[in-house]
Amino acid sequence: MDPRAIVVCDHPGNFRFASVLEAAGHVVERATDAYRVIELAQRSKPDAIFFQLGVEGPPGPELLRRVRSVSGEIRVVCILEPEAATVSPADLLRSGADGILSSNPDPETLRWALDGVVRGGCVLSPAVARGLLEPFAQAASREREWARALAETARQAEELASTKAEFLSNVSHELRTPLTIIKGVAQVVGRFGGASDDLAGMLVKLEEAATKLTRMVENLLTLAEMERGEFELNVDACDVVNLVREAADETAARYPRVNVDVRLPVGIPARADADRIREVIVQILDNACRYSEEGGVVTVQAKRAVEGIVVSINDQGKGVDRRVVAAAFGEAFSPGEQVLTKDRAGLGLGLNLARSLVALHGGILSAEPLPGGGSKVSFVIPAEAQVQPAAKSPQREQPEAQQEPESGDANGSDAGEPPPQEIAIEAHEGDTLEQLRELQRRLAQSESRAQQ
Repeated sequence: MDPRAIVVCDHPGNFRFASVLEAAGHVVERATDAYRVIELAQRSKPDAIFFQLGVEGPPGPELLRRVRSVSGEIRVVCILEPEAATVSPADLLRSGADGILSSNPDPETLRWALDGVVRGGCVLSPAVARGLLEPFAQAASREREWARALAETARQAEELASTKAEFLSNVSHELRTPLTIIKGVAQVVGRFGGASDDLAGMLVKLEEAATKLTRMVENLLTLAEMERGEFELNVDACDVVNLVREAADETAARYPRVNVDVRLPVGIPARADADRIREVIVQILDNACRYSEEGGVVTVQAKRAVEGIVVSINDQGKGVDRRVVAAAFGEAFSPGEQVLTKDRAGLGLGLNLARSLVALHGGILSAEPLPGGGSKVSFVIPAEAQVQPAAKSPQREQPEAQQEPESGDANGSDAGEPPPQEIAIEAHEGDTLEQLRELQRRLAQSESRAQQ
């Protein structure tokens, strides 16, 4: 190796390192403190500096910064203190050290270190390298453990989500059957006549309650289908004006003490899932009317704009809290408890479901309080629904469709009479369902005879 200009800094009276390098044919200048090292670096610009930590003057990191300010070509090798480490090897490397040796390196190690740094490398004693790598190894091990824990948590969360969706679907299907029968029986008994005014009023309330519960069940089923990735839109040509008017009429009938003001153009053609858009409007209108005082006005507007088809509903209620909106948008079953009373409380599902249905059309839904009081909920959808294909799960086995009962009684004497007026029934409840269908058939026969 060609002779090199080297500065060796060591404690006074201990220049063993300098002697080893001089014996190898290098030109060595000696220093006993860090200030002298900085001076020699500025004056002679050596090829390398061997610096023993613990000598007087600036500590290792400060010395390295000052040497680097003199010249970036000077190679600096730090030698750790024999007894205690005043600075970590990592700090020395961050400050610009080219090499770090353990305390009391042997002559061969000194020569190896000098050769490595002058060639542009970074040299570390084995013990120093192990000390530096150990935290990295521990961090890598912790990272693997965290990754496994995260994967397990994600798996459990996915299982919980799947279990919740299955639970919602199963419960909803089980609720659908008795609700359909209750509603059907109330309709049939009410239409047979002969009931007192009090009983007729009770039957109306019973049917209204069953309708409300049925709507909740349908929402739960839709949510379950969305979470399983089985939900799909039925996009076809429709008129948004008709959908808004139908939803407004339906909601106004449920809230006769609230004025529903509908402001619509002649027509707004679109391609969308008409039933789902109507459902969105009903959900928003129901909330608006529910939180309006008696005599309050709920305004419904629809228009075609540059951004798409816009539907907005304004109410004069207490005003929606933005935190409640954020919670409802982020997670289903998040009712705004601070503004609800017992007769107003719901599942906390409507706004979340409405937003999801609008998003499936490629649109957006927003809700915010109005400066003068009340709230404004609006959504915009493209005129041509931008539907993304839903991920399908394995199809479930569907129960076989029940055959409609044939016209006529058991003896076939009514074969020529008109078909019975069916009440929509999607339940499967054995004898109870058959009894209800028989009541329907007899009711249709009675009405037919009365017309003759």
